[in-house]
Amino acid sequence: MFRVAKKNDLNQISLTGVRSLVLLGLLIQKPHSLEEIRTKFLEYNILEESHSNDILRIDLNTLRSIGCEISRADKKNNFKYRLLKHPFDLKITDDEISLLKRIYNKIKDNLSIEELIKHDDLLKKIAENVCNEELKQKIYSISPLKHFDTNKIIELREDCKNKRVLKLVYKTPVTNKVSEKEISADKIIFRNNKVYLLGFDLNLKENVMLHINRIRKIISRSDDNNNEIKKFVTVKFKLKDFGTLGLNDNENILNGDLENGFTIEGKYHNEFLAIQRILSFGENCTVIEPDNFKEKIINSLKKMREIYYE
Repeated sequence: MFRVAKKNDLNQISLTGVRSLVLLGLLIQKPHSLEEIRTKFLEYNILEESHSNDILRIDLNTLRSIGCEISRADKKNNFKYRLLKHPFDLKITDDEISLLKRIYNKIKDNLSIEELIKHDDLLKKIAENVCNEELKQKIYSISPLKHFDTNKIIELREDCKNKRVLKLVYKTPVTNKVSEKEISADKIIFRNNKVYLLGFDLNLKENVMLHINRIRKIISRSDDNNNEIKKFVTVKFKLKDFGTLGLNDNENILNGDLENGFTIEGKYHNEFLAIQRILSFGENCTVIEPDNFKEKIINSLKKMREIYYE
């Protein structure tokens, strides 16, 4: 972000140096045409209307003289100057990127949507300061949100916070058909490198889990005045060790102690998420009720064992 200069502040400094630094910042952000550069310089008050574009060409050559590689502006690139390389780029190696990716893969599943968005933004900023295009793409690829529109995630997160009803167009994964849905937005979650909107389908009268990339369009947003009780999967279980991450907001301790373990009641959006959560505790967890859920956990474990020993 640049600040408009005041004329009195510019008397004792080199305007060529100021323009060169601003020009470097503009080209790091994105390619610019000569006219776009001129407009920005006038906006920041570091160029006079009477000055010719030759001054801008001198500024471009000033950057080239200190080691910047800048493409020519021609028809191939829509007459825009592109910064190919500069001596101030971030020095990072393939090995360092691989290490960063391994570390991030270990923690990403335990991050909140808010944290994932912040990390995604950080990785993009790091990548933007790397000139090598191959390394830049490798840094971009670290983020699990690389195939998602983060602005869309932020908007949906706000809908969930404000408990809005969304009228949306959704493409179902099974039939591949597009249909309109009316969803009471509840929560955005990240599971298995995918982002989902959890909500209550006001037409089907059931909880749903929608892959956000299959949400084609938000038709309207409104306040949730629905008083219908939303059904959750409630599971009571005994847990010996919470682990370093502890319990989620939807899990409450009923009784117990550190020595003997705790009895916990969890309320989950649907059966799939409930099973995933219980299995994540491993051998430290024993399901108490309901009985039909116990059977589903046993069946899931049997299927996992069959796959493992095939």
